[in-house]
Amino acid sequence: MRSPTRLALLGTALTAVAVAALTVQAAAGSSASTPTCASSQLKGKELDSNGAAGTILFSVTLQNKGSACALKGYPALGIANAQGLLPTKAVHGGLAVLNSTPKRVNLAHLGKASVLISFEDVPVGGETNCPAGNAIIVRPPGAWEWLTIKVATEACGSGTLHESPVLAGVHSSQ
Repeated sequence: MRSPTRLALLGTALTAVAVAALTVQAAAGSSASTPTCASSQLKGKELDSNGAAGTILFSVTLQNKGSACALKGYPALGIANAQGLLPTKAVHGGLAVLNSTPKRVNLAHLGKASVLISFEDVPVGGETNCPAGNAIIVRPPGAWEWLTIKVATEACGSGTLHESPVLAGVHSSQ
């Protein structure tokens, strides 16, 4: 026969385990149910840039102006100038600083995320010059519309841009 004290302790322990399991499940459910960020709720801005040995690396921050949302993966990218869109080829990774595994980034209201982007500014193959752009267009992962961010580029290699996945917080190119 078990003592009432042992039964009470067993009941308390089982209750604690059940509460802990429900708390973990609720936390997982809340982040998984956070909607994907729409382009209209994000504000994009160039943070900084850095150049060496023919490679330019710059950082773009995405700030959430709306309610909580999430991003995961690589954005679609394009280069634009006053005449319109320029040929662009986006490549995931390529530099050590760009090679990350995509992770879910939850953005609270006014929260920030970053994307690091690089390009070569030395002509490749038969190129004699590289098209100059004055903006990058960014379509966040899972979004349907584009953001325009003022960034000066001269991306050689037919407009090749190398990118990181969306990163939590503010990441400098320095």
